[in-house]
Amino acid sequence: MATEKDMLKALDKIDSVLSASRTRSKALPSAKSLCDQYKKIRTYLELVLPFIEKIPVYGSKIATAVRFLMTLADAACPIA
Repeated sequence: MATEKDMLKALDKIDSVLSASRTRSKALPSAKSLCDQYKKIRTYLELVLPFIEKIPVYGSKIATAVRFLMTLADAACPIA
C-alpha cells in the first residue's frame, strides 16, 4: 500500500511530466504526443487513485471519472 509520501511524489511526477510538455500553442497535441505523456504518468495515476477516493463527498466520483479516462487512454494508446 502506498503511503501519503509516495502519493505526493507521484503527484509531483505527474505535474513534472505534464508541465514539461505544455506549450504556448493552442493547437491540439498529436495523438502520439498524448500517448507518450500518458504512458509516462499511468503508473503514477494508479498510485494516487486510492487517495483521490478518500476525498470527502466527491473523491469516489472523481476517481471513477479518472478510471474511465484511463480506460479510454489504454484503448487509444496500447503499450507495445
